Amino acid sequence: MSSESPWSPGEWKITLDFGIEEASDNSLLGDGWGDGGRLVLSFEAVASADVGKQPEDANAVEMRWLGGKPTGTIECINGEEEYCTSYINTDGQQHVQISPGRWRIEPPLPLLPTYATALPGQASTLRFYLRLLTAIERNAISFPEDQLLLLQSNAFRASAYEEGIQTIRPFQYAKERSQRELEEQLNHETGDRRLDGSDLLETLGGYKDAAELVIERDERRRMWKEIENVLPKVDSSVDADRRVVVATLLEDEERWGVFPGDTEPMTIERGIILAVAAKPSNQNFFSSWMQDSAAEEPIVVGKWTATPIFDEDLN
Repeated sequence: MSSESPWSPGEWKITLDFGIEEASDNSLLGDGWGDGGRLVLSFEAVASADVGKQPEDANAVEMRWLGGKPTGTIECINGEEEYCTSYINTDGQQHVQISPGRWRIEPPLPLLPTYATALPGQASTLRFYLRLLTAIERNAISFPEDQLLLLQSNAFRASAYEEGIQTIRPFQYAKERSQRELEEQLNHETGDRRLDGSDLLETLGGYKDAAELVIERDERRRMWKEIENVLPKVDSSVDADRRVVVATLLEDEERWGVFPGDTEPMTIERGIILAVAAKPSNQNFFSSWMQDSAAEEPIVVGKWTATPIFDEDLN
């Protein structure tokens, strides 16, 4: 899976999953946008180290998203088709064209103020942008033509991923152990008998111990929440003894692929999609989107995933 050159292009299947799961203010997208619906677009793309022609405006949203320093280009592979992807709505099959964008991988930053330096194995951040050249609509999900999408995810090279798993394991174990100890303390059948209330002083002592366990459990949860989004996802990758099968994860061909910047393979996790919307006086119309305005706001509109493609996967 490793590449011969750190700048070898890599091919990936990207899936854009539009839809809002959690309540949020999406008034800029129109009343009722999302409303529990989903629209999924999947397409094959190639990530290369060719930056290509950059936008003339250094202050453009795209360039600000990349910190003004794109590293390469990501482009849909159309093959023999004249479109990038398709989906089905009430009017039948709809073809969608997506314009190329540029990408950048940013190194990990410390989780201030708790950590003065980046954690071992902490994720880098992959950022890129794309434009929907075709308007899309399905149920409560809709975007106009020329809609700018900003995409972000965690990115791990193989060595960093392995290191990150070792970093997150103690946090995971401490969180789960503190919850287990609290549940054992409060169990009606096998827990602390002092909590039965038969002796006032004993009961107070039991309450005190239980309160200390709650405080410890909450602190362990806080520490976990602080680091879980920047380290590998391991919930589904641990065995019954809570040991991570690192070798199996690193050999998973659906996880690791070629991405420019290093000869080590890379995996992508926790991808989010943001749509850029202007904040006009009338915020209920999509027609006002993407107009020149100093008040443009990125809004989370879904999630995205990426699976590597190798020669045998190509049609």
